[in-house]
Amino acid sequence: MNVISISVLLIFTLLSVTNALECYVCEQQEGNDDKCIKTVRMCQRYEDTCATLILYTTPHEWTPRGERRHYISKGCDTRDACTRLLYGLATVCTRNWYEDWACVECCQGDRCNRYVVLGSNNTRASIMLLIVAILTALFIRY
Repeated sequence: MNVISISVLLIFTLLSVTNALECYVCEQQEGNDDKCIKTVRMCQRYEDTCATLILYTTPHEWTPRGERRHYISKGCDTRDACTRLLYGLATVCTRNWYEDWACVECCQGDRCNRYVVLGSNNTRASIMLLIVAILTALFIRY
């Protein structure tokens, strides 16, 4: 009986240790490739959110015509801190191609911050998907 109790206790201990969140991590990468999708970190117990910060700004070095670039940073965070940052950046998260902006994305779940939404092309795709869904519903109805 003693061996069974110790085995059950050991299994529960191992389950609680491996229950930590995993997030992709990178710091100020120019694209969502290489380090940003190949480097994973086990978050601390109190970190329950994966965060992605996207900056669209002119680089520190000289570029022709002052071209802007995307800089992506990913990591572990708490839900409260990520939400505060999300609402704090809401006024500058314009995603306009002609001005600097910064946005943050928060998600819960292992490696949920793999993909990054850059630019406003997703709005166009969402509208097209909505139109297709409406047309499909109309054709099925009649």
